[in-house]
Amino acid sequence: MTYCLGLYCREGIVLLSDSRSNAGMDNIAVHRKMHVFEAPGDRVICLLSSGNLSLTHTVLELIEEDIQAGKAAHDTRHLMNQPSLFETARYVGSKIREVDKLDRAYLEKDDFRFNIHFLVAGQIGTLPHQIYYIYPQGNIMHADTDSPFLQIGESKYGKPILDRGFTSEMSLRDAVKFGALSMDSTMKSNLSVGPPIDILCYEKDALRVCHQIRLEEGNDYLKTIRQRWSAGLAELAKTMPELEFPVAGE
Repeated sequence: MTYCLGLYCREGIVLLSDSRSNAGMDNIAVHRKMHVFEAPGDRVICLLSSGNLSLTHTVLELIEEDIQAGKAAHDTRHLMNQPSLFETARYVGSKIREVDKLDRAYLEKDDFRFNIHFLVAGQIGTLPHQIYYIYPQGNIMHADTDSPFLQIGESKYGKPILDRGFTSEMSLRDAVKFGALSMDSTMKSNLSVGPPIDILCYEKDALRVCHQIRLEEGNDYLKTIRQRWSAGLAELAKTMPELEFPVAGE
């Protein structure tokens, strides 16, 4: 299982992804699900992936092949020469459709779903920063101030805290905290999501990656977040008003 999260803020973007992949409890491996492409001063593009690992790897390989082909033939359409992030997301969607044509029928013949989702985030030139969600069919949607976060993978455990507290007006520092708590809530409830945790914080108009980190198993920050969140919830619950039950017989 996978959990990837994109948080849209007026100040920029915060992205998080776990790195655990499993085909059963006795077959657990680590695979990076955050992939950063950067042309400093021009654009930053980050791809986060979830779903069938062979499918996501195939999409990424096709994207990399196009980038390499573009170095020899400048008219080749590839990830890093799209005029906007919208077109970049559409390009990634087209690669998903290519893999669909190649593999879907064979997967479904053996009762496997064509399960693949991407987040595409970043900024190109003077255009606004943005996060896009790409579905298995290749179609897209984007985050905005009313819906400021997008999730792929195991999303249900990390969603409640974001619904209750996260807004696009938050600072990037506070957005990182909400993202970390969302990730911790997911790891606590689903053992198939786990470290290393990749976190990227992009400041709008920077057009380069300034803040990126990988938190390994046992990282002090992850432990502190979990301990304080658990203790804080327990203390807050004690401050809630008590429910008055009717007296029996009255």
